[in-house]
Amino acid sequence: MTTETASGADHWDVFISYAREDYVQAKDLHDALTECVTADGTTPRIYLDVSRTSGTPLGANWQTFLEEALPRSRHIVALYSPTYFKKDVCQWELHEAARLNPPEGGRLIPLLIDPAAIENVPYVVHEINWISAARPRWLDELCKVVGLRTAETRTALRFDTPVDGAVAGHTLPPLKVTGSAPDGTPPWAPGTTVALCAQPSTAELTGTLSAPVTGSTAVFGDLAFRAPADEVRLVATAPGCEPAVTPPFPVRAPEEQPAWDEPDRPVLTARGHPVFFPDGRALAVRDGRTLTFRSAPEYEVTGSAELRERPRLWARGEHCLAVADWSGRVVVAAPDGRSRAVDLPAPHGGRLNVPGALAFAGDVLYVGMWGGSVWSLSPGAEEPERVLEHRPGIQVLAADGSGLLVGGFDGRLTRYAQGRAGAVHLLEPVLLALARVRDFALVVGEHRVHRLDLTGGRLLQVTQPVTTVSGTLPGGKLTAIVDAEGQGVSFDAELAVRVGFRTVPGARPVSSGQEGRLLVLEYPDGSHALVRDGRTTYVSGHPMAVSPDGRWAAVSDGERLLILSPDELDAYDGQGQEEPA
Repeated sequence: MTTETASGADHWDVFISYAREDYVQAKDLHDALTECVTADGTTPRIYLDVSRTSGTPLGANWQTFLEEALPRSRHIVALYSPTYFKKDVCQWELHEAARLNPPEGGRLIPLLIDPAAIENVPYVVHEINWISAARPRWLDELCKVVGLRTAETRTALRFDTPVDGAVAGHTLPPLKVTGSAPDGTPPWAPGTTVALCAQPSTAELTGTLSAPVTGSTAVFGDLAFRAPADEVRLVATAPGCEPAVTPPFPVRAPEEQPAWDEPDRPVLTARGHPVFFPDGRALAVRDGRTLTFRSAPEYEVTGSAELRERPRLWARGEHCLAVADWSGRVVVAAPDGRSRAVDLPAPHGGRLNVPGALAFAGDVLYVGMWGGSVWSLSPGAEEPERVLEHRPGIQVLAADGSGLLVGGFDGRLTRYAQGRAGAVHLLEPVLLALARVRDFALVVGEHRVHRLDLTGGRLLQVTQPVTTVSGTLPGGKLTAIVDAEGQGVSFDAELAVRVGFRTVPGARPVSSGQEGRLLVLEYPDGSHALVRDGRTTYVSGHPMAVSPDGRWAAVSDGERLLILSPDELDAYDGQGQEEPA
């Protein structure tokens, strides 16, 4: 048999100490206080021993429970009556409350419900002022002392951003929720958060569904619906506040494709995944293991190459495009369709020959292998050249002027010059991406982001702004990271997060433009999404890519490729509304 006690997690805003003969007054007080709200807008916990919800539990040792409940109560209201001072239990509660009362007072608040009790007030508490229930506004006085306010002053929420409709999979414009309270009462307590949900839940609202209040507003910037619905309402709630509900609106299914018959839109009879060359016009298309190269403006086939396995890595140089597959075959192509395929040799006695990283210096390609070899492929050279051996193996690689930056499986970043190792910096075991931005080397690790000042040698490390990383993509000024839950951020060379976004769990960035402001994400089901400044503006069930300068997008319908401006895709999102300024 166990005895239930007040656990450490239990606490009460007000403890009502009363004589059994005064139960009616105590119950009325309990009910009146329960209808109030606390400073942070929540319903208060009022201890009344016989209350089923906030009193002594059935089967509990009432004396033990009282001994533990009193110290866990912020305020103790003693109902002074002649009978109260005749009860042993009431006297014990009163003396215990007096002991707990701090020198400045405020914890024990006597409430005089019968003037005849004045002559019986014990000496130990006779200096503590009471509130007389005979006063007209005694309840307001009591509420003020115990930090409660009447429910009439509850903050009312409202949506400042109208929602007329949405498209499944597309990010809504930033949604603002504000609060207002009557009589000039502050609408929010410090630390208040507003929560959002959708009714019905089958529309599957995604994004950051709980936002802190800043000033007078909570802003939700990455909301989207996963599924279409004929009629949806958004509901905003916050502790102690009147909820807000939007008028019903439809969530439409995304349109399949923009128009393919416009005369100024090139249409390519090509299946597969498009990848733009650095010039933003020439295009490589991968269909299985076959690569075809097409040059603008007519996008006729100008060359082709074959991979042996699935592609593992892509990289862009000054003019050229490179891809390496899991077998160690590397294809380098020029915008005019000329290409060369090289099968890099496996280490002596080794079977695995997996490329770990690709990096261009101009149009000289460096290929770092898991086994530790680094090969260079120059445009004019007939054969690849082994330029260095990095024994810990290679996870990430970047050109560093005439040298190289190499991140190994030992978690260290080594700076090479003329094939010789120089400065070494300890990072972390798993390194995911490396890019040189201005005079910095940015390294994305499993747990941290590292920035090495290449001029001063200073290393700055910050904790990952997301959880388990599922994909990362350097994009010039901004580097994108997406975690397994679909939370994404884009940060700059100062390691400041410039954009935050929410997408489908398991999505990964596969293409970027406009220095990283424009992203293409690949979803686990093979569909692709266009994300501009954190907002998903277009979703296709087939492959898609953007040019590095962000001027062009290549969109597939499974059999053909359409070349058009990303702005046209934004306008085709089906929402019929522009993002507010």
